[in-house]
Amino acid sequence: MSDYRTPAESSRWELLWRVRLSALYHLKRERFLDGVDKTSKAISALGGAAAFSQVRDDGVLGFWITGTITVIATLSLVYGPSVKARKHAELARDFKKLEAEIISGGRCLTDSQLAKLDAQFLSLESSEPASLGALVTQCHNELSCANDLQAHVTPLPFWQKLFKNWFDFDQTISSSF
Repeated sequence: MSDYRTPAESSRWELLWRVRLSALYHLKRERFLDGVDKTSKAISALGGAAAFSQVRDDGVLGFWITGTITVIATLSLVYGPSVKARKHAELARDFKKLEAEIISGGRCLTDSQLAKLDAQFLSLESSEPASLGALVTQCHNELSCANDLQAHVTPLPFWQKLFKNWFDFDQTISSSF
């Protein structure tokens, strides 16, 4: 972005950035958790059929298949990826609505309008589950590239990219534009 912005334009841009970052984050979490849920259901269904076919053979294979299915089904039931995916979908939708409201206000929002929109953002943010640092960084990097701000990209190590949806990693990203 240009360095020739008024303070109100800068505030609007920073708010818009935070809203877009949150929406992207929740879209990615929803997609991941939905995939986990579908995969666990598919493994349970296929494994159940395989275990059933092994019951009459009294083999060790049937024991391991049944045990694996039980663990996967239990984790899916306890962890609840489908419920979490829906929560992230709702949050992404709400952040997108807020983005539309910011954009519809134009570039010349008053301080009062900005304060109201910022309060809406904080209200949405307060209902978010804890975020995963490496995933936030990846979303930040994607937005930076999409907005031609490559200088603000924070490199992620391979192992953080690999496990960004499973574990939280402390991250420091540049947020000043």
